[in-house]
Amino acid sequence: MLAAKHIQLHGRLQNISLNLAAGEVVHILGPNGAGKSSLLSVLAGLLTPNSGDVQLKGKKLQDYSLVELAHCRTLMEQQLHSAFALSVQESLSFYSQRPKIPPELEHALEITDFLSRPLNHLSGGERRRVQLCRSLMQIWTAIEQGNALILLDEPVQGLDFAHQHKLCQLINLLATHGNMVVVSHHQLNLAQMYAHRVWLMSSQQLVADGLTADVLQQETLERVFQCRVRIAFDSEQNKLIQTYLDY
Repeated sequence: MLAAKHIQLHGRLQNISLNLAAGEVVHILGPNGAGKSSLLSVLAGLLTPNSGDVQLKGKKLQDYSLVELAHCRTLMEQQLHSAFALSVQESLSFYSQRPKIPPELEHALEITDFLSRPLNHLSGGERRRVQLCRSLMQIWTAIEQGNALILLDEPVQGLDFAHQHKLCQLINLLATHGNMVVVSHHQLNLAQMYAHRVWLMSSQQLVADGLTADVLQQETLERVFQCRVRIAFDSEQNKLIQTYLDY
């Protein structure tokens, strides 16, 4: 459904090839500067690689019009934009052209209590939840049809633990309908709990692509993140990954 072949973006990405199937949730992990955000922008069609190509549903991204892409894929970027004193409800309605929030989003993101508040009066975590809601509402028709490509760049940044889990559960629920989801972040434990596959990046390259249990190995993580990693299991055999510096 989504395929990238030999993507080169000068100074950002080096020879990356990957694929994503309908209903899959992939988490991108890697240190700062690894190229995660650039890769998401290329997959969204917002950055054009110097060589290689990306195909969505068998069609090259450059052959889609911006309007076509806007109806079937969304990219939530890291930056929070709230310069205007619009209320949350006004912002969501303006960007999505929808008068109501889909119940699935309202339940998972819990933004009902501050719909009337101005965006620039919200906390960072609250604004992040609004940003997530807006990004998903933009392509909600495609999501309902199971035809969406959802790209989220560090969506858990600024969220408390409960909302991190609620977001990941929402993402996996959307994927069960056939939607494709790619999420970048730095939470190893969230990846091992919720990802179907992991793309591990380092130095602008894709260094591992596989099932979560195969990629999140101690030796691999220590090499990529340049720190010590300890993997343990709790009393219920849940896998726990701890990182630390050994000095």
